Amino acid sequence: MKRISKFVLAILMMSVCAVLPTQAQNAGSQKYEYDFNPHWFIQLQGGGQYTLGEVEFGKLLSPNVQFAVGYEFNPVVKGRFSVNAWQSKAGIEGKWADLGNNGTPLYWKWKYVAPSVDVMFDLTNFLGGYKPEERKHSIGVFAGLGANIGFANDEAYDANNELKTRFNRLDPNEVQLKLLWDDPFKKEPITGERGTNAVVRFGAFYDYRLNDNWSIGLEANANIVGDSYNSKKAANSDWYFNGLVGVKYCFGQTYSKRPAADPVAAAVAAAMAAQRAPERVVERVVERVEVEKQVPYLYQEIYFTINKYNIAKTEEYKVSQIADFLKNNPDAKVEITGHADSKTGTKAINQTLSEKRAAEVAKKLTDDYGISSSRITTVAKGDTANFYGDSSFELNRVCVCIGK
Repeated sequence: MKRISKFVLAILMMSVCAVLPTQAQNAGSQKYEYDFNPHWFIQLQGGGQYTLGEVEFGKLLSPNVQFAVGYEFNPVVKGRFSVNAWQSKAGIEGKWADLGNNGTPLYWKWKYVAPSVDVMFDLTNFLGGYKPEERKHSIGVFAGLGANIGFANDEAYDANNELKTRFNRLDPNEVQLKLLWDDPFKKEPITGERGTNAVVRFGAFYDYRLNDNWSIGLEANANIVGDSYNSKKAANSDWYFNGLVGVKYCFGQTYSKRPAADPVAAAVAAAMAAQRAPERVVERVVERVEVEKQVPYLYQEIYFTINKYNIAKTEEYKVSQIADFLKNNPDAKVEITGHADSKTGTKAINQTLSEKRAAEVAKKLTDDYGISSSRITTVAKGDTANFYGDSSFELNRVCVCIGK
């Protein structure tokens, strides 16, 4: 347990080291805010395995591969289905290999396939926030459950027969390796033991992000299996450890970015909007001379982030002002026109996006402020009316609201 505690502490310290320098370097210079897009990924890794045993370390090293398909739910939590495979090794030396103390060592290996489901936790994003363009390094931990399916253990059968000869055990049905499991493909059943074990695994990973979709990384994992895994009886669980290096590919657009809001400017703007009527924000009163009375008028622009139709917290006060306008003017109605920028997405996607943006503003007026839907009209123009052109195309992700 002390070793495991030290291992966990080391991972936490590495995560903090990966986060703090980046934050210091970018303090006061960040220009964008990032929205994480949930996405799928695939991963291919290769490396080596050490199967815990009582023989020389180098005799228990084996090649190892792993393939995984996963889904990143948010910047911190990921899920993964992985298949780890190749081979493991075991052996006996000294008095355990012969009646004397200098018996010839016996070694054997077998194949396995180990599917498992892992939950992964990104410590770097958890401690330092999600900054994909400013931080290339990522450190995390994971834990999972699965099964280890063993086969091709001919060498264990040969070692068992050799031991019976050395110990003068002539009964063909006697098993010297007390937990020798039956090969499902080549051998007749001897013990009734099966080469399938439940697996509990945990470990740590390090990823280096090459670009928006590709990354390279390292992984170390420890796996706990049943006592029969190496065919020897030890009255405790068996272990094997994998060290892997590989590549990961993430599908689609993994994040979107938008200009970072200046908190001071936003606070000032909100305060000014509450005190007076700036252009395009609150009511404009236009005097209608022909009927000798004032006709209220409202113009409002509600902005959205790329590929989003939910109303940001910073824009909600504008919806509140529209609702106040309609409540103060019972005869007035509002027309909400949704737009999307022509620089991103297809025309079909942008048309749908503009419809959803207009519908979202209308829904908030009716649900949150009790405005009757009969007083609200929605229009969707997709990317066909980009008022702000190409130089400020982000501002074309907007709902224009006109009340009168």
